[in-house]
Amino acid sequence: MIRTNVMLTPYQHITLKQMATSMHRTLGELVRDAIDSTITVDTVERRHQVALAAYREGFISLGKLAQSLGIDPLTARSYLKERGIQQMVQGVDEIMADAANA
Repeated sequence: MIRTNVMLTPYQHITLKQMATSMHRTLGELVRDAIDSTITVDTVERRHQVALAAYREGFISLGKLAQSLGIDPLTARSYLKERGIQQMVQGVDEIMADAANA
């Protein structure tokens, strides 16, 4: 591990110390966990952005978008609608090709 210094307000320090004591953990563990959760959220959000961009460009289907977002296709439709993103509609040829490849 790499040691670094972080400036906390007195309230933050007291609160974290109390939390650490009650959870039988160190203050450092709580701070590292908070950083990890922030990084994870950013990574997930980035993955969602990439999946949405791929969907908008027609590189992935609604089903693949739903899989990338970790939701079902019906929820993916609502997700797109809430964000004002137009749903892509496959033509008959594309649907038949998908069915043949399934």
